[in-house]
Amino acid sequence: MSAGSTFFVLIPAMYGIFSLSLALIALADRRLPAARWASLGFLIACISITIDGYRDHTQMDWWPWLSVTSHFFALLTMIQAFASRHQMRVSALAIVVSIVGSLIVMPDVPWAPPYWLRAIAVQAIGAAIILSAMPIMWSRRQSSAIDQIAFYVIASACLAYAARAVFAMLNPVGQSTEALTEFYATIAMMFHLTSAVTGMLVGIVLMMSIGYDMLRSRIEETEVDPLTKLGNRRRLDRLIADDDEAGGTKIGAVIVVDLDHFKKVNDLYGHEAGDVVLQQVSARLTSLLGPFGEVCRTGGEEFVAVVGHDFAPGTSALALAVREAVSTMTFDAPLAQATITASVGFHRRTPNVEVKQAIHRADQAVYCAKADGRNRVVAATSEGGLQVLKAVA
Repeated sequence: MSAGSTFFVLIPAMYGIFSLSLALIALADRRLPAARWASLGFLIACISITIDGYRDHTQMDWWPWLSVTSHFFALLTMIQAFASRHQMRVSALAIVVSIVGSLIVMPDVPWAPPYWLRAIAVQAIGAAIILSAMPIMWSRRQSSAIDQIAFYVIASACLAYAARAVFAMLNPVGQSTEALTEFYATIAMMFHLTSAVTGMLVGIVLMMSIGYDMLRSRIEETEVDPLTKLGNRRRLDRLIADDDEAGGTKIGAVIVVDLDHFKKVNDLYGHEAGDVVLQQVSARLTSLLGPFGEVCRTGGEEFVAVVGHDFAPGTSALALAVREAVSTMTFDAPLAQATITASVGFHRRTPNVEVKQAIHRADQAVYCAKADGRNRVVAATSEGGLQVLKAVA
């Protein structure tokens, strides 16, 4: 078996293995759209290179067009796999480039390019498809280490296509049968080899990315309160750990919210009604505080919100807004007559205060608010080295 024949067996087989493996992952966890897209992408790539390996390279008919077109859409599908990890879609521009590129290289049409231009166009269109999707990869490159690796792999693939386009321009394909045969035995084979290496790297990174997503999903499941869908105490602990790793630069303040007389709600209306109150309060807190940090449910009716460092100066206003938002909530029957209020305490961190200390001080402010009649906002501050609790409202 010649080297070329071996290549056109091993590479489709590798793509087929990637496709099957990713399909099995997608079946095992249907919450991973990236696995479905990646499986489809490798299947299309397998078909593309198989057609290209066994067609007649001296003829420019519809078989090479089908191979090239499927190659374009394999690229598009792979990019969608990366984008779907972040609930995003490839740009309309990438889709347009793929379709227009397929039309440009069609055979037996008035605008059919000569062989030398076709070789350049195929590589240039591949680069354009990837380049049109790079803004997505760029915007997410800092999300995690795996996203950063994915960005550089995709960027390298784009550069490889561009380099091959330049190489094809400097080494134009002749129009004769002999020239085509030589091109596909040398230059085209080199192009295939670099594409195969790139495809293998993309496959490895996709498998790593999807494995990372599966692990993160499992971790997040253990950090979510099933009733309110807020983070639980484990989630809060991880936020604290992340802040510690960042040198205390992520969390600028803490707000603690404790619903007043919540036991009476359960006693008067039942625990199911109490659950409704918790769910609606959680939704209100998320809507109000979510843009500035994260809210966790740490007890029966107690919530802790961590406020981002950049938003810490507005913590007092946020705490007041929380008290007002809870006290003005209305409910459907049988809770139509229920009035819910909250005691709110907060502490804005200083460089020497750890997050756990800030939570403790905000808790003390909540106790003070309850002792002062409930439905109050109290700030825990430091003045002259002393801890001071001040009523805000």
